[in-house]
Amino acid sequence: MRALIVILMVLGFVVGGIPLVGSLIDVMTSPDETIVYQGAYVPLRGVQMSRDYESSMNIAFDARSDEPHWLVLACYPLIGAALGALTAAVLRRLGWRLMRG
Repeated sequence: MRALIVILMVLGFVVGGIPLVGSLIDVMTSPDETIVYQGAYVPLRGVQMSRDYESSMNIAFDARSDEPHWLVLACYPLIGAALGALTAAVLRRLGWRLMRG
């Protein structure tokens, strides 16, 4: 029974790690499109910013929703391993066994 659980846990861990590895590859290979301004900024005194422009600036500085949630992605291999162990336990109850050939 232990061999079946270990095999399915490792398989679940590997399969669960695929989204995490894919996201890391995407982050490492995507070009950095942000431009950093490295000059002096002098605020315009007495000029009021329009409400539309102010709200668009606030939206631009908010956290983006398209970024992956790293905690969830990091849990995928553990979830896969747990599901593999659960599947092995269910298969064992149904009479499946690993035999040496």
